[in-house]
Amino acid sequence: MRAGATALCTSLGGTSLIVIPLALLICTSLALLALSASRVEAVEPSDKYAAMPASTGLTWSSVSFKSTRDGADLTGWWFDGKPDAPVLVLFDRSEGSMGDLLPVVREFVGRGFSVMTFDYRDFGPSGPGAVDSVLQLAFASRWVNDGEGALRFARTKAGTRPVFAWGQELGGPVAVAAAARDRRNADAVACEGMFRTLAELLRASGLAQIPGVPERHRFLVETTDEPVTCVGSLAVPLHVAIAMKDDVWPPSVTQDVARRSLSRIDRWIVPEGKHQGLEKTPGYYDRVGGWFTRIAGMIKATTPAAAAPSTTGANK
Repeated sequence: MRAGATALCTSLGGTSLIVIPLALLICTSLALLALSASRVEAVEPSDKYAAMPASTGLTWSSVSFKSTRDGADLTGWWFDGKPDAPVLVLFDRSEGSMGDLLPVVREFVGRGFSVMTFDYRDFGPSGPGAVDSVLQLAFASRWVNDGEGALRFARTKAGTRPVFAWGQELGGPVAVAAAARDRRNADAVACEGMFRTLAELLRASGLAQIPGVPERHRFLVETTDEPVTCVGSLAVPLHVAIAMKDDVWPPSVTQDVARRSLSRIDRWIVPEGKHQGLEKTPGYYDRVGGWFTRIAGMIKATTPAAAAPSTTGANK
């Protein structure tokens, strides 16, 4: 037998020999690897917009701003609502781009809010491009930097109006982390499901068993941005829509994370809700929009009235 020609030889009754070529073993291993990879759930950004803002029929403008920490250039869309209404910043989901959020924009603007959308640096056609590949990537602190930059930019345009953050699936944990970094970043956050830790996210997404992926995530994710940590630092009201049929981030996990907040927590249990598509639940926008409106009213009620201008020394 030539060395390396076969991987396994088994004698049967001394008269027959079953030979499995090394090439066959390699092919089998590759097939198993491909099967495992097919079950992986990582981000899937799009470099094209599913729709453009003009299609909404709303008054809008393009905006540009910088991410925090590294100053990456980012872009977004601003949609005008009522002049005295709060501003909502919408965070990208794990798939697509901000173009996929236009139906959400239409609903919230229709309820009076001004709305800002933006893309994380690795999402959409207008960003500077990824620093490294998003292949097999599920979460990164650079997206939290981008969200923090978006919230701070919205604050400069909002004036005295409250600024709120909204996010679904990936956008929820990113929004919570961005708001938790500084009390001044946002006045409230509305999200849905959440994972606890990076390790838990990688196990749930099927990425934990891929060589090098956990190590890469540990390099790209700050511990303080993981939900189980940052929720405890959140100093603003949190609204959590809990989908009871979420089989990706189970409702028990979301509840465990949410209860760690020391701020106000409002929970909405959605019995038939799943990981995706919760916004299609009847009454979703009235519920979430109504919550934002109530929080805005509470903020206004606790804000000291502006002092009357002094007349000391004025001409009579």
